[in-house]
Amino acid sequence: MKTTRRILSVALAMVLAVCMLTNVVFADANMLISAMNSTTYLALGDSITAGYGLSDPDSECFVSIFGDEIGATTINYGVSGLTAATLSETLATGEYDTYLAMVDVVTLTIGGNDLMHAFYEYLLSLYNAAYGTELTVTDVQTWFTDGTSYQQEIATVMALLTSDEGIAGATAAVSTAATTALADIQSIITKILTVNPDVVILLANQYNPYASLAVLEDYAAISNLFDTAVTAFNALLTQVGAMGDNVVVVDVYSAGVATNVNILTMNFDFHPNASGHATIAEAMATAYASVSASAETEPEPEADTTVAESEPATTPETTENPTTGIAISLIPMAIALAGVALSKKK
Repeated sequence: MKTTRRILSVALAMVLAVCMLTNVVFADANMLISAMNSTTYLALGDSITAGYGLSDPDSECFVSIFGDEIGATTINYGVSGLTAATLSETLATGEYDTYLAMVDVVTLTIGGNDLMHAFYEYLLSLYNAAYGTELTVTDVQTWFTDGTSYQQEIATVMALLTSDEGIAGATAAVSTAATTALADIQSIITKILTVNPDVVILLANQYNPYASLAVLEDYAAISNLFDTAVTAFNALLTQVGAMGDNVVVVDVYSAGVATNVNILTMNFDFHPNASGHATIAEAMATAYASVSASAETEPEPEADTTVAESEPATTPETTENPTTGIAISLIPMAIALAGVALSKKK
């Protein structure tokens, strides 16, 4: 008798567990569906997306500001130092396909490092040739972000750069990098659209990182050089905007992005400050609102009024959570155990 009761207890517990598990599965599914009904946003790009140089990237970075503005669940995959070539190669591996397939909007800040690296490398070629040194790109970056300790080096580079030969060479180097970066950016957009044809893609164009130096006679040449370079690059980026109605090149150049450049401390850090990030976020939000408004006003396709031939009635397909199916499949086992218990009782 005790054995029979024990088996019946186990069988009953299994049935109750099945019911509880099924309810939990449905509850979790409802939570998941609710979460997926919100806008999902993926940020890809370089140090601007990563929030480099900000005291509180979680609140000051344009990614956070824009994500909050559109009420999105935000995924930030910004990587400092990222180039268009590297991002293109990474996306080609399929590493981000799962995220790309599920998101509603993607922002991109990419191409700036491609241009800056070309600029730095050209400065190195001038400096190393003139002084027989073997400095690296990292050395030049250090000069420009810690200018108070490298004022002599910066002055020397400026003298080499602002010559007619220096300006022409730097412009040519950056222009070549821009053409290569464009091809990589087009590959990036193509990859994203292949995985998710309906996603909204917002690509920031390039701002002039040294626009604030234009009013200073000694440094105006740098501002003018970069203005020429980014203007030409942004003209190339219009080709990207033609790749789809849901692909928008966001004009942050015209918005005027404030950077960390501070001539008083000889800091030539070209990254946006908190104000600059707010400007980028506003430009992104405006562009996104424009795309969303256009999508809402698109005419719906006319309903197909063709009368289809009658077909035999079929059982409608249902979409079940696999865990629910497993749980329900345990019921026969519980019933079988109950049967065994009852037979022994007899």
